[in-house]
Amino acid sequence: MKTYKPRRATKRWTEGAPEYILDCFDNKGKTNDRYTILFGGTLLEPSLLANRSVHFLGLSAVPSHPQGFSQWGEISASFRPAHWRVRWLDLPEDIRKHIIARATSQ
Repeated sequence: MKTYKPRRATKRWTEGAPEYILDCFDNKGKTNDRYTILFGGTLLEPSLLANRSVHFLGLSAVPSHPQGFSQWGEISASFRPAHWRVRWLDLPEDIRKHIIARATSQ
């Protein structure tokens, strides 16, 4: 039996992204957690894959602001709202840096 492994978005969407970024979404400010980033690669967790889930980071437009936030969670790996998909390189630089910092901190 083949082990489930979520697919990464195509190179068009993940160009320049670390290997552990599966996909990026921007709901254009419809909710406080504007950005949703799905994680895979070296950050895949086998216990989550059993339910076809992955880690995600939900964050506001300015997570370093006193009223901003970023939080980890688990989400179905099939969560892929194409109308919200955004290229990694189109995310603001401070957002990209924040995502990398959260993903690499221990």
